[in-house]
Amino acid sequence: MCAGAIIHNINNSQDIRLIGGLGVYIPLTSGCFNVANLALCGMPFLAGFYSKDLILEVVSLSYINIFSFFLYFFSTGLTVCYSFRLVYYTITGELNCGSLNMLRDEG
Repeated sequence: MCAGAIIHNINNSQDIRLIGGLGVYIPLTSGCFNVANLALCGMPFLAGFYSKDLILEVVSLSYINIFSFFLYFFSTGLTVCYSFRLVYYTITGELNCGSLNMLRDEG
């Protein structure tokens, strides 16, 4: 929902290189976006933590191929990397688009 609200507010552009500094213009959406990304990364006490922790524990305790074991942990790390990259470019980066005259945090 947050990503859709951000895309709608920046005139339907999905290029994250043109988005930046949205934490100043739409703080409520940016805060919800950060919480959703933290849940996706599996931060403790959020919804994603319990499912991701259970899956990682089952993978760690089972007798599977070491390649699939490594692949699962590597993909979890990549999820964290692209989530924080997305937050960095959209929320804290510089605003690179000049046609954002209707940018606001209202419905």
